[in-house]
Amino acid sequence: MQMKMDGEEKVQAEAVILSILSVNQNGLPIEEIMQKTGDMGPKVRENAVNSLLSSGKIEMLQGRSVGSFSLRLRRGTQLTDATAEEQLVSLESKRKGIWIRDIRDKTGLSMQFLRKILKGLEQRKLVRAIKSVGNTKKCYILHSVDPDDSLTGGTFYSDQQLDSQFVDTLVEICISMIENKRKSAENTKDILLCRELSFVTSAEVAQFISEKKISKVHLSVANCERILSIAVLDGLLEQRADGSYRALDQATRVCAIAHVPCVHCSVYNDCKAGYAVSPENCELLADWLEMF
Repeated sequence: MQMKMDGEEKVQAEAVILSILSVNQNGLPIEEIMQKTGDMGPKVRENAVNSLLSSGKIEMLQGRSVGSFSLRLRRGTQLTDATAEEQLVSLESKRKGIWIRDIRDKTGLSMQFLRKILKGLEQRKLVRAIKSVGNTKKCYILHSVDPDDSLTGGTFYSDQQLDSQFVDTLVEICISMIENKRKSAENTKDILLCRELSFVTSAEVAQFISEKKISKVHLSVANCERILSIAVLDGLLEQRADGSYRALDQATRVCAIAHVPCVHCSVYNDCKAGYAVSPENCELLADWLEMF
């Protein structure tokens, strides 16, 4: 009978705490919660709070001073079956992870105790440690969350190193695909239509790579645009204002700035704004700009 009463008391205590937090969406300091639940036994309150934290219904936030904390209704991905200290450690560990020293500063926990908590969380596969690209810091992230590209380097990185061979291969494949598109369009007698048909979108390139099973990892449209931008900078492709791409002839594969008439102008040194020879009245420059 006593166990039944204890169980009912715990459920009622949890309901009261949830009710209080439901009208305080930004959370409340534990001191205010204690005041609002003054008629509740300290042990009952403690058990109710720990139960709500463990079930992920509420979350713990760092307070203004070291060691103080607030509680609020759960937001986003939280750990379940975790102690209050473990819950606090996990709060800032999102897609971009968090450095162990930052965890210490935010939680106020000692480094020795913090390492013990992190080790336990790793063993339970609740968090995992990852090394960030570009530095030697070890960051911690929730085990179920995919790390941000700023940490891993994204699709084109392997073990924190740029896979240059993979990138070069993709560039060659993309160029070959777009060149074949241009050659196919050359069968059209209409010059304007021929040019239009020779352009390819990044979405078409991504679909081509997916259908041909060229890459073992999924390449998004954004990934393909990064690859295509390399080919554009190398003068192998041209990119139109609408974002579509077209293969350039071997003869025209030069740096884009080489097409500016000023580079080849015989009176370049005498050309100045406001003078008789100036960009404002240059017919060659005007004709070149009309091409765009």
